[in-house]
Amino acid sequence: MFPNRTVDPYPVSITKTVLNKWNGEVRVWDTPQSAIEGAVVLDKILKPTRATVLEEQMDIYGSLPQRARIRYSRDKEGWVIYEMVQKPRGS
Repeated sequence: MFPNRTVDPYPVSITKTVLNKWNGEVRVWDTPQSAIEGAVVLDKILKPTRATVLEEQMDIYGSLPQRARIRYSRDKEGWVIYEMVQKPRGS
């Protein structure tokens, strides 16, 4: 398993462009793993959404985030592929 790091929460968006790139949905997982490793899809985000990143799973070298734990829609939380979220411009 790759290392996780807790971050100062920061805002991100799941935009229409991101949704189009990923066939109209962003899957939210219960753990930062693949389905083969046993992760379960908790939810699917189907429309543009604002979220907050709470934690990041780093790549094998520990230099780039590959997954993010997000909080969205007031009380929902889970893991998404990092490419599926966009930071606000200027961040």
